[in-house]
Amino acid sequence: MTEKVAALLVHQNSDTFRDLQRALECQGIRLLQAVSRTDAKRKLGGLDPVPLVFTDAQLPDGTWADILGLAEKASLPVNVIVVARLVDTRFYVEAIEAGAFDFIAPPFNAMDLNYVVRTALDNVIARRTARSGIERRTGATRLPTAADSPAQVSAR
Repeated sequence: MTEKVAALLVHQNSDTFRDLQRALECQGIRLLQAVSRTDAKRKLGGLDPVPLVFTDAQLPDGTWADILGLAEKASLPVNVIVVARLVDTRFYVEAIEAGAFDFIAPPFNAMDLNYVVRTALDNVIARRTARSGIERRTGATRLPTAADSPAQVSAR
Protein backbone atom coordinates (compact mmCIF):
# COMPACT_ATOMS: atom_id res chain seq x y z
CA MET A 1 0.00 0.00 0.00
CA THR A 2 1.66 3.22 -1.15
CA GLU A 3 -0.80 5.60 0.44
CA LYS A 4 -0.63 6.23 4.19
CA VAL A 5 -3.50 4.75 6.16
CA ALA A 6 -5.57 7.37 7.93
CA ALA A 7 -7.35 7.06 11.25
CA LEU A 8 -9.54 9.41 13.24
CA LEU A 9 -8.84 9.84 16.97
CA VAL A 10 -11.93 11.04 18.84
CA HIS A 11 -10.93 12.26 22.29
CA GLN A 12 -10.19 15.08 24.63
CA ASN A 13 -6.47 15.43 25.27
CA SER A 14 -5.53 12.74 27.74
CA ASP A 15 -2.35 10.87 28.50
CA THR A 16 -3.96 7.70 27.12
CA PHE A 17 -4.54 9.27 23.72
CA ARG A 18 -1.16 11.01 23.63
CA ASP A 19 0.44 7.58 24.10
CA LEU A 20 -1.84 6.05 21.47
CA GLN A 21 -1.12 8.89 19.05
CA ARG A 22 2.64 8.37 19.38
CA ALA A 23 2.27 4.60 18.92
CA LEU A 24 0.10 5.00 15.80
CA GLU A 25 2.41 7.61 14.29
CA CYS A 26 5.33 5.19 14.76
CA GLN A 27 3.38 2.77 12.58
CA GLY A 28 3.09 5.39 9.83
CA ILE A 29 -0.60 6.10 10.27
CA ARG A 30 -1.84 9.56 9.29
CA LEU A 31 -3.99 10.87 12.14
CA LEU A 32 -6.97 13.18 12.13
CA GLN A 33 -8.33 14.52 15.40
CA ALA A 34 -11.85 15.17 16.70
CA VAL A 35 -12.58 16.47 20.19
CA SER A 36 -16.31 15.71 20.31
CA ARG A 37 -19.13 13.69 18.76
CA THR A 38 -20.13 16.75 16.74
CA ASP A 39 -16.60 17.16 15.38
CA ALA A 40 -16.41 13.43 14.55
CA LYS A 41 -19.77 13.63 12.74
CA ARG A 42 -18.37 16.33 10.43
CA LYS A 43 -15.24 14.30 9.74
CA LEU A 44 -17.09 11.02 9.08
CA GLY A 45 -19.83 12.62 7.02
CA GLY A 46 -18.07 12.87 3.67
CA LEU A 47 -17.94 10.55 0.69
CA ASP A 48 -14.60 9.01 1.70
CA PRO A 49 -14.45 8.63 5.49
CA VAL A 50 -11.32 7.31 7.15
CA PRO A 51 -11.40 3.52 7.52
CA LEU A 52 -10.46 3.45 11.22
CA VAL A 53 -11.70 5.38 14.24
CA PHE A 54 -10.21 5.20 17.73
CA THR A 55 -12.65 6.70 20.22
CA ASP A 56 -12.50 7.56 23.88
CA ALA A 57 -15.24 6.10 26.07
CA GLN A 58 -16.55 9.52 27.15
CA LEU A 59 -16.75 12.70 25.10
CA PRO A 60 -18.05 16.15 26.05
CA ASP A 61 -21.21 15.60 23.97
CA GLY A 62 -21.57 11.83 23.86
CA THR A 63 -19.95 8.44 24.26
CA TRP A 64 -18.22 5.73 22.27
CA ALA A 65 -21.66 4.35 21.35
CA ASP A 66 -22.51 7.63 19.60
CA ILE A 67 -19.32 7.35 17.54
CA LEU A 68 -20.24 3.78 16.66
CA GLY A 69 -23.61 5.06 15.45
CA LEU A 70 -21.92 7.70 13.29
CA ALA A 71 -19.63 5.08 11.77
CA GLU A 72 -22.61 2.87 10.93
CA LYS A 73 -24.16 5.77 9.00
CA ALA A 74 -20.95 6.64 7.12
CA SER A 75 -20.97 6.45 3.32
CA LEU A 76 -18.39 3.63 3.43
CA PRO A 77 -17.69 0.99 6.09
CA VAL A 78 -15.65 2.25 9.05
CA ASN A 79 -14.24 0.18 11.92
CA VAL A 80 -14.40 1.68 15.40
CA ILE A 81 -11.92 0.75 18.11
CA VAL A 82 -12.90 1.81 21.63
CA VAL A 83 -10.03 3.02 23.80
CA ALA A 84 -10.36 2.76 27.57
CA ARG A 85 -8.00 3.98 30.24
CA LEU A 86 -8.17 0.62 32.04
CA VAL A 87 -8.97 -2.94 31.05
CA ASP A 88 -12.60 -3.65 31.93
CA THR A 89 -14.02 -6.99 30.83
CA ARG A 90 -17.67 -5.93 31.11
CA PHE A 91 -17.03 -2.79 29.10
CA TYR A 92 -15.09 -4.82 26.53
CA VAL A 93 -18.01 -7.23 26.04
CA GLU A 94 -20.51 -4.35 25.85
CA ALA A 95 -18.47 -2.55 23.17
CA ILE A 96 -17.92 -5.66 21.05
CA GLU A 97 -21.58 -6.71 21.29
CA ALA A 98 -22.62 -3.19 20.23
CA GLY A 99 -20.52 -3.47 17.07
CA ALA A 100 -17.11 -2.04 17.92
CA PHE A 101 -14.34 -3.79 16.00
CA ASP A 102 -12.08 -3.94 19.04
CA PHE A 103 -11.39 -2.55 22.50
CA ILE A 104 -7.91 -1.56 23.65
CA ALA A 105 -6.31 -0.09 26.77
CA PRO A 106 -2.77 1.01 27.61
CA PRO A 107 0.01 0.17 27.55
CA PHE A 108 0.05 0.17 23.75
CA ASN A 109 2.52 -2.55 22.85
CA ALA A 110 3.71 -1.98 19.25
CA MET A 111 3.18 -5.58 18.16
CA ASP A 112 -0.32 -5.82 19.67
CA LEU A 113 -1.36 -2.43 18.30
CA ASN A 114 0.00 -3.34 14.87
CA TYR A 115 -2.15 -6.51 14.94
CA VAL A 116 -5.29 -4.54 15.90
CA VAL A 117 -4.68 -1.97 13.16
CA ARG A 118 -3.87 -4.57 10.51
CA THR A 119 -6.91 -6.76 11.24
CA ALA A 120 -9.25 -3.76 11.46
CA LEU A 121 -7.89 -2.38 8.20
CA ASP A 122 -8.06 -5.75 6.40
CA ASN A 123 -11.67 -6.14 7.58
CA VAL A 124 -12.78 -2.67 6.49
CA ILE A 125 -11.07 -3.03 3.08
CA ALA A 126 -12.85 -6.35 2.53
CA ARG A 127 -16.19 -4.79 3.54
CA ARG A 128 -15.66 -1.79 1.26
CA THR A 129 -14.65 -4.04 -1.63
CA ALA A 130 -17.67 -6.29 -1.12
CA ARG A 131 -19.96 -3.29 -0.91
CA SER A 132 -18.66 -1.78 -4.14
CA GLY A 133 -19.13 -5.14 -5.89
CA ILE A 134 -22.74 -5.42 -4.69
CA GLU A 135 -23.46 -1.84 -5.75
CA ARG A 136 -22.08 -2.47 -9.24
CA ARG A 137 -24.08 -5.68 -9.70
CA THR A 138 -27.38 -4.63 -8.14
CA GLY A 139 -27.45 -0.89 -7.71
CA ALA A 140 -27.83 -1.43 -3.94
CA THR A 141 -26.43 1.30 -1.74
CA ARG A 142 -25.67 -0.81 1.33
CA LEU A 143 -24.81 -4.35 2.30
CA PRO A 144 -27.57 -6.58 3.61
CA THR A 145 -27.46 -6.99 7.38
CA ALA A 146 -28.62 -9.67 9.77
CA ALA A 147 -31.57 -7.43 10.64
CA ASP A 148 -32.88 -7.59 7.04
CA SER A 149 -35.57 -10.14 6.27
CA PRO A 150 -34.77 -12.76 3.58
CA ALA A 151 -37.26 -11.00 1.27
CA GLN A 152 -35.39 -7.70 1.68
CA VAL A 153 -32.07 -9.36 0.91
CA SER A 154 -33.33 -11.18 -2.18
CA ALA A 155 -34.96 -7.97 -3.44
CA ARG A 156 -31.51 -6.43 -3.62
